[in-house]
Order: sequence, then C-alpha cells, then structure tokens
Amino acid sequence: MRLQEVEDDPMIGAGIRSGLRQEGSTVDWVRDGDAAKLATATNDYDAILLDLELPGKSGLELVRNVRGVGYMV
Repeated sequence: MRLQEVEDDPMIGAGIRSGLRQEGSTVDWVRDGDAAKLATATNDYDAILLDLELPGKSGLELVRNVRGVGYMV
C-alpha cells in the first residue's frame, strides 16, 4: 500500500512513518500543504494521512484540492 503522510511535526511524522513501514506500507512523508498538493498531483496514493494545521496550505484546503482531481478523501 502506498500512503502519503502530511505532518509538519518531525517527531509525530517520524513515528507514524516508522510504524506504517513496519506494517509493510510505502510512505511518502511531506511536511506542508504545498508539498502535499504537488505530491498528490504526481503520485497515486491508496490513502492520505493528513494533519489539518499545516504551514503553507491548510489540511482542509488540501482536501478540497485533491478531491477536485479525483481523490476520495
């Protein structure tokens, strides 16, 4: 399973990514909404784990953007 993790806190992000990788998932970790928008435009993800309070583009704004290009989040 390929996942996108959007989390700006380094400790939380590293912990989530580590746990998901141990379970066999591939995790692309980005730290702000702008990077997340670019990543979703260029990659196919099975799921997106999203922090709502992000630098750059808010998590809710990102949800609106990715839904506009066909992701079901």
